[in-house]
Amino acid sequence: MPVAKLSITLRNADVNIARLRKHAIEAQELAPRFQYFVAEMIMLRLFSIYESGISEIAYKLVSGASYLNGRYPNLSIKSGAVSASRGILLTHDRPRAVQNLKWTKASFVRDSVKRVIPESEKFVFNTQANGPIIDEMRRIRNVLAHQTSSAKKDYRQILRQAYGANVQVPPGAFLTSTRRSNSSKIQTYLTSTSIILLDAASGI
Repeated sequence: MPVAKLSITLRNADVNIARLRKHAIEAQELAPRFQYFVAEMIMLRLFSIYESGISEIAYKLVSGASYLNGRYPNLSIKSGAVSASRGILLTHDRPRAVQNLKWTKASFVRDSVKRVIPESEKFVFNTQANGPIIDEMRRIRNVLAHQTSSAKKDYRQILRQAYGANVQVPPGAFLTSTRRSNSSKIQTYLTSTSIILLDAASGI
């Protein structure tokens, strides 16, 4: 059985991110309210790409894949196949098997893999280093996907950090605005997602 390659995961993610970037650029020709809608849809899809990518990298490492630099992670156990990796992460060395693995926060990634991939490993270390931007994207995604009171509260915190005051800015407008930067937030998140996944897979 061929060994899984992290480069394939990154290549597929980059293809999908490039497609979203194209949509974001094309949407600039639309009226603002339509730009907002497109940016929100891109954000939802982008965070899904992040979740799929980070989990696939973890599964491949557990199955015996090397990092991009050729180094192999120091695992407590190896699954032998990508298809078996999720089950290993759910059960290995846990007093009670967990029902789900979580990837939406850096701390969740660490907790999902730490029984198999030690916290000292570059996959975990680099993901923790990218924790703030992952969490920021998570909060934006959550307010778009859930609209709960907690999601709205988390989003207001993002706005306070960005504007230094309590302001009312819809997510789509926040994602597309270039008033405070040469690059919009959605463009920043598109670039950041590629970087997060590359860092997780690099082994550096």
